[in-house]
Amino acid sequence: MEAPKEELLALLVKECELYTSLPASEHQQKRDKKCFIDGIMTACRVVGISYQELNSIIESMPKQPKFKDLDEELSTPTYVRNNVDIKL
Repeated sequence: MEAPKEELLALLVKECELYTSLPASEHQQKRDKKCFIDGIMTACRVVGISYQELNSIIESMPKQPKFKDLDEELSTPTYVRNNVDIKL
């Protein structure tokens, strides 16, 4: 039963990262992603993941979005946004 728990926790972390990467101006996308995250958290509780484990993931999320709008996000090079190291 540990495998589904670990998979759900990994999915939750991934979706939380995607949520925080959305620009603040994308209200509908943020609302949709938040509902999806709420569903994942409910599934986590069904398989026996504690509130403390879920809370630690949520607290580790950055409080502010990385970019205020889409223009700011697009003005940043993709390799910087995606934390890609360029090796010459």
